[in-house]
Amino acid sequence: MKTFKMLKPYLKGSIGLFVVSLVFAFLSTGSKLAIPFFAGQAVNKILDPSYSSMKFTDYLIIMCIFLVVGTVFRYIFDYITALIGQRVVLKIRTEVFKSYNDAPLSYIDQCRKGDMISRLINDVENIQTGLVSGFAALYDGVVAIVFTLVFMFTLNWLLAIVVVVLTPISILVSRFVSNFNSKNFKAQARDSGLLTSFALEGVNNSEAVNTLNISAKREEEFDKLNKTFRDSVFKANLGSSLINPSTRLVNAIINAVLIAVGAVLVIKNTEFNYGVALFLVGDLSAFLTYAANYMAPFNEISNVITEISYATSSLKRVDEVINAPKDINDGQVVIDGEFDKLKADHITFSYDGKRTIIKDLDLEIFKGHKVAFVGPTGCGKTTLINLLMRFYDPQVGNFAINGTSTIELEKMAFRSHIGMVLQDTWIFNGTVFDNIAYSKPGATLEEVQNAATKAQASSFIERLPNGYYTKISDSSGLSIGEKQLICVARVMLMEPEVVILDEATSNIDVRTEALLSESFNALMKGKTSLVVAHRLSTIKTSDLIVVLKDGEIIEMGNHDELMEKKGFYNSLYNSQFN
Repeated sequence: MKTFKMLKPYLKGSIGLFVVSLVFAFLSTGSKLAIPFFAGQAVNKILDPSYSSMKFTDYLIIMCIFLVVGTVFRYIFDYITALIGQRVVLKIRTEVFKSYNDAPLSYIDQCRKGDMISRLINDVENIQTGLVSGFAALYDGVVAIVFTLVFMFTLNWLLAIVVVVLTPISILVSRFVSNFNSKNFKAQARDSGLLTSFALEGVNNSEAVNTLNISAKREEEFDKLNKTFRDSVFKANLGSSLINPSTRLVNAIINAVLIAVGAVLVIKNTEFNYGVALFLVGDLSAFLTYAANYMAPFNEISNVITEISYATSSLKRVDEVINAPKDINDGQVVIDGEFDKLKADHITFSYDGKRTIIKDLDLEIFKGHKVAFVGPTGCGKTTLINLLMRFYDPQVGNFAINGTSTIELEKMAFRSHIGMVLQDTWIFNGTVFDNIAYSKPGATLEEVQNAATKAQASSFIERLPNGYYTKISDSSGLSIGEKQLICVARVMLMEPEVVILDEATSNIDVRTEALLSESFNALMKGKTSLVVAHRLSTIKTSDLIVVLKDGEIIEMGNHDELMEKKGFYNSLYNSQFN
């Protein structure tokens, strides 16, 4: 029931169709199981022509009708089940992907990327095959058992009771093995995610692996994970393979008892005083067929339970993602007009609650000012940008825009005022035009060309085979610098009020950087701009330079003022030229 509750939201809109499929499964199974009964009657007719008023050919016609009808109904049932399964997969996968997008950056940073992909692809497929199709198969098996019981009691209630009395043995054996296997399937799902994550990590960082000459070590680590995964798969498959033979052994014992008792009844051919109906060879033949059919659903159900166990583990993993923390957006205020003043009000922040990255930082930034943040690695420059964008929220203090806390602002509306160019590039599969126009839906080719020209990207774009309509991707052969220029053009097109450059020119040559500086100056004119840079020559014209060390502001001023102080900034600047 707990599993069904987790799955129920994704069946919304398909419940009626699901009920229809169950009706067709009921009719299909009933039609199929009616055939052995009439086949037995036909055998009795052959052995005793006076047995029934119906002709032998009548029985054949009835069996053919049930065969055709059952086949058609079965096709409809399978089709509807497959359709519902794909609908469920579509909804769940969309929900998982949405959860990844809605999750805060702090949650994404803690997840292994390969495991995230495994949950999105493999686990969702397991849910479709194991739960949706599995439940349909489970229902079909239960209906088959009910119909079989009805026909068996119709033929001979004594033998039917023998079957019913012995059946729990098969069920208990199946149940015991399935419960034993549950933990193995959980381990298999977990190890699959770990292996996928490790492999993806290695592929994405293959250059670093080869450069550091650690491929042998990585192979050794992969081999350990692979062996662990192999062992968990082996245990899960071994346990799964025990279900069928164990239930078949019990079924064989039950069949042996039925044949012995049934043979006695046929030989005696007597109607006992306690109400056993006359029992003929055709009846025994039909009954043994039903006995086999009666046990077959239990075997199928055993296999289905195995699939459901595996799928339930996947559903729990998917449910963890869907119910993961959301990026809190409790703000309702929308900024009216432009940014006038940005204030960092005594901000203190730690990623893990142990090491403080930002310590009581207090700073005012005014409209139209270019503010640069410099300092040694790990001093909190990028963290400060993450806090401004509300990728993370500080434990103490907050940022305020025009006197309003960013926590009170509606996130999407707030972020639409800000354009960011990061050190890491993001290029998706599509044309150059699509990649630039991504920041402004509906942008014209002329607007995209103007943005590319401002970003100094037009010259290399026009040399591409199809210019702005050349298909590119993150692995399309463009240099890191060319990818960065496309990202810069994307922000140029957006024309935001606040511009953030986080090591934006670190992958670009000095000549292009000089050209870009003119474009950035034009873009940032009259706007607020925040620049994080290691190359201090690029921020000499800043209105304010904030020097950070160990998460604290130790110096502030423009370039000339800081150089005159002959403090930390002075030594940092001179160190880049000595």
